[in-house]
Amino acid sequence: MHIYVVRHGETQWNKEEVFRGTQDIPLNETGKKQAEKVGRYFIDKDVVRIVSSPLARARQTAEAIERAVHRPVETMDEFIDMNFGIWEGLSLHTVKKEYGDEFQIWRNTPHRLKIEKGETLLHVRKRMKRGFEKAVEGGKGTIIIVTHRVLCKLIVLYAFRMPNSHFWDIKFDPASITLIEKDAERLTVCFFNDTCHLKIEDRVKGYKDF
Repeated sequence: MHIYVVRHGETQWNKEEVFRGTQDIPLNETGKKQAEKVGRYFIDKDVVRIVSSPLARARQTAEAIERAVHRPVETMDEFIDMNFGIWEGLSLHTVKKEYGDEFQIWRNTPHRLKIEKGETLLHVRKRMKRGFEKAVEGGKGTIIIVTHRVLCKLIVLYAFRMPNSHFWDIKFDPASITLIEKDAERLTVCFFNDTCHLKIEDRVKGYKDF
């Protein structure tokens, strides 16, 4: 079974380095172009299922794939972005300034952070695992999961059987594609964070892990 994990295209809050989380932010114009190119990537991949986070930025990306491969998009709440609680809607600069101690925990030991009114990485990983198992149930064909940066990281850590403390050891750009193969014995990560399907002008130059 081939499982493609797609991070949604760029949003204005990505570009401005604003924490998104559960806020329903749409793709910006660059993100829309990226999504169309993601869709074209899958034309010859014999896709049998597309699963997406219900948030607009992921759903719009998934719908671009739907138009290319003519498979309906299913939304699953398990793949929604991490709830960043009181940080949502705040810029990275503001969080560093107003929540300095907590931000240092996020940067150095992210698995230990509990944001007020938000989720921990452990909670997100648990719901991701539930969603992943439902999405791949049946074990045949090619499926696509369209989700968010945090979820992309956790899916790959799960496949590698690595703990959440390695969160910052991998990076996912907007509209990147990751391939995981599944058989009866294991998950195998074939490649991750691939953006070769994007034209140079549609790649986010010097993109930070945000």
